[in-house]
Amino acid sequence: MKSNFEVNVKTEEILKELDGIYGTDQCKEVIRNYASYIEMKKRGEVEFGNYNILIRNQSEYGASEQLVEVIWKILKANQIVKTPYRYLERDVIKKGGNYKAIQELEEELLIIDNKRLDIYNKNEIKGLVAQVTDKIFIVIDKDEREGLVNATMGSYITWTMKIEKISKKDKVDYTNQFLAKNKIRVDKKSSFVDCISNEPFWKVKDELLHIVLQCKMRGIEKITDKVIKENLKKEYYRKGTTKVKQNAMEELEDMIGIEAVKKQVEQIVNFVKVNQKRGKMPSLHMCFLGNPGTGKTTVARIVGKIFSEMKILSQKDIFIEAQRADLIGEYVGQTAPRTKSKIEEAEGGVLFIDEAYSISSYIQDEAGRDYGAECIATLIKEMEDKRDSLCVILAGYTEEMEHMLKTNPGFESRIQFKIEFPDYTEMELYEIFKQMAKQEKYKIASNIKPRLLEYFSVQKHCENFSNARFVRNFFEKVKFEQADRIAKEEQEDINFIKKCDIEKVIRKTQVPKVEKMKIGFAS
Repeated sequence: MKSNFEVNVKTEEILKELDGIYGTDQCKEVIRNYASYIEMKKRGEVEFGNYNILIRNQSEYGASEQLVEVIWKILKANQIVKTPYRYLERDVIKKGGNYKAIQELEEELLIIDNKRLDIYNKNEIKGLVAQVTDKIFIVIDKDEREGLVNATMGSYITWTMKIEKISKKDKVDYTNQFLAKNKIRVDKKSSFVDCISNEPFWKVKDELLHIVLQCKMRGIEKITDKVIKENLKKEYYRKGTTKVKQNAMEELEDMIGIEAVKKQVEQIVNFVKVNQKRGKMPSLHMCFLGNPGTGKTTVARIVGKIFSEMKILSQKDIFIEAQRADLIGEYVGQTAPRTKSKIEEAEGGVLFIDEAYSISSYIQDEAGRDYGAECIATLIKEMEDKRDSLCVILAGYTEEMEHMLKTNPGFESRIQFKIEFPDYTEMELYEIFKQMAKQEKYKIASNIKPRLLEYFSVQKHCENFSNARFVRNFFEKVKFEQADRIAKEEQEDINFIKKCDIEKVIRKTQVPKVEKMKIGFAS
């Protein structure tokens, strides 16, 4: 990938390290331009901006840590920093006040990663970056509300980049490398690598840990289809499988909780079917309202499958996810084509715009142009023109989405259906945990239930609670603790989760009970 400007030889060597980091194509381009900017800044050719960086991380893979290492090496090679970098912990940030504690730190490059902090308050981060101008900050944010983050932090952070979800090709490469590092070979005729790479990346990582552990315990050095079928995970053995595929409505019904949502989707489907027979196809566009982890993306996918199975939409199972960065350009003339391109990609299926209110955030460039307004105008027109061949689903927090619809009458007039997604109850969160365990062939002790219900009840009132996503992260940590215990205790059932495994994770992750509040900066 070519940079707009030349960089020195040492920096060029460092930039080559980016080639081995998955899901970072957009990041690589930004970092190359960042390196060019450093060169120009040193020569006095530019006077704008700063060295601060915002990394939006949507991947479960540890790419952010690798990117931090590369950025630090570039800064050090160019003598912008001379000390090692440091990840800030919560207690250091809380000492903010006059920011003296942070100003006195030896390290010149400071990293703020929200997955490392028990409670992540963007207002604190904003104040910190704005006030401590003699340090360089890299803020790593897995929050999806891109518009609000960029709008508020834009004047303090010049450089933004996004770690994407990982492709199947990357997952195949990761699987092969992980097995090779653990001295496990795969038969060339085996379907294992291809099958496992169809899973989400978080599951690929988890499954590989589980499978490598089983291989080591059983002395298996080579994975074949026979080994998979008889000793490992049968679902990764393709030959001879005759699993009956669920239809989309059955898939929806199998989801835990959200009974009101299921009922409303069923009513929408019936409404569309009747109107289709009458020759008066209604607009299919929808708005999903609710907190993170309440099933909005999953239900949107299922809605797309339902419309495909019913032949309401012309193409089969097209589901395109988009956010502000996918629709809005950085320069004049980029936004409308970029928005139209996403719409054309989704035509015949579903275009799902998560955190949709971020595109309506009023963000101007230096010339006073509002690219968000251009995106909205293009989207509204295309929603009307393609109402028979496209379903646009706008999703996000209830309050912000309601505000967006009220301030943009074009959206409100084209949205046929609105669905409210409630938070999960403690019992539903427990059922989700149990379902995750069952899907991965784990058994759980009977005395776990009361403890989990108690734990989930407390966590539901904590800031930034993310419902099913929280349970997923918790379950992953439980598996690590379980594996650590199994490795130390011979003749233990490797598929059995005990209460002690749960307790270890709770002790490590417990945070004080605080009032629940929405994520985001104050406007």
